[in-house]
Amino acid sequence: MPQKYKKGFHPYIEGRRLFLREVRQEDVNDDYYSWMNDPEVTRYLETRYIPQSRENISRYVEAMSGKRDEIFLAICMRKSAAHIGNIKLGPINWIHRFADISLIIGEKKCWGKGYGSEAIRMLSRYAFEVLNLHKLRSGLYSDNIGSARAFRKAGFTEEGRLKRQWISVGGFQDELLFGLCEEVWRSNA
Repeated sequence: MPQKYKKGFHPYIEGRRLFLREVRQEDVNDDYYSWMNDPEVTRYLETRYIPQSRENISRYVEAMSGKRDEIFLAICMRKSAAHIGNIKLGPINWIHRFADISLIIGEKKCWGKGYGSEAIRMLSRYAFEVLNLHKLRSGLYSDNIGSARAFRKAGFTEEGRLKRQWISVGGFQDELLFGLCEEVWRSNA
């Protein structure tokens, strides 16, 4: 077990290089604040249109705590316990057994190293094996190449495209719709 785990601490979901745990108020620090106000980090987030104060971020973290239909987790490095981003499952539709997955890797030095796809795989396994969901989905801006690569690497496939859905730098962009069904995930697990 990594040295940074405190006595009695157990990660919510543990992977090879990462662990996922609840997002805490103590996570709303200089790094998190910096991520949420960095145009490069938030390029594909709807929050990019409004400057984010620490108070706004803190209120969001508080509002997400304990929600039944959304699971909001910190993505942390196993070796150092460093918080490098967040991943969310939800909203969860318990009747039809599907949910959306979205994530942000805020630490730019961690981009392009496969942490996004590892976190997606970890949360997908939890969604299918523990929550008994049937399908996971994600919608991405068409030029969000890093996220598209991470979802494909995690087993998701492109299921559709909404033409000129989102305004972005340079004009309107398509939204790519990705999905992964439980039986496909099981056949590849």
